[in-house]
Amino acid sequence: MDDLLHQARSGDGDAFAQLFQEHAPMLWKVAASVMDDEDEAADMLQETAIKAWRAIPRFDGKSALSTWLTRILLNRCFDEIRSKRRTIPFSDITQAVDAGEARLLVQGSAPAGVADACERMDMDATLARLGMSDRLILTLFYVNDLPISEIASVLDASEGAVRTRLARARKRFKGIYERSARFEVSASGMAVAEATI
Repeated sequence: MDDLLHQARSGDGDAFAQLFQEHAPMLWKVAASVMDDEDEAADMLQETAIKAWRAIPRFDGKSALSTWLTRILLNRCFDEIRSKRRTIPFSDITQAVDAGEARLLVQGSAPAGVADACERMDMDATLARLGMSDRLILTLFYVNDLPISEIASVLDASEGAVRTRLARARKRFKGIYERSARFEVSASGMAVAEATI
């Protein structure tokens, strides 16, 4: 990897492409957790590759390459979110929330043998209902398996602050997940009651 990095810093496009491809799955998960839309996440990933390619000669190695790439990605994502924040109609937000709740209801009718898939959908739906900051920190820690120290470096925060944010995000995730599960149980109970009448 050091040879590839040296080659990339010297202007070797193939070496950079190989390095970026190695980090792309992790970066994709981060982009998807922040952007809420796969097309926008893909755009952010592509723009990150372009920015990183232009900046790689100045990469000083003070942080891990994955940390450096993640920072570039997050800066680009946050810029995009700030620019769109003024233009997203409230009705689009409520439709997205309603769609998430509809997914939870549909899962209650899943046939036997797909419990794991339904569980994953429940987790994804719960994650989607969290705030962007909570989604990001949970994705970095649980999905990308980054240690607290690297998350602190990516977010430019202390390790204590990361632990606190992670604990709060877990608590909010658990609350939403449990409320969704109770809603599902009561909704399926109503369906059974209606069917027997």
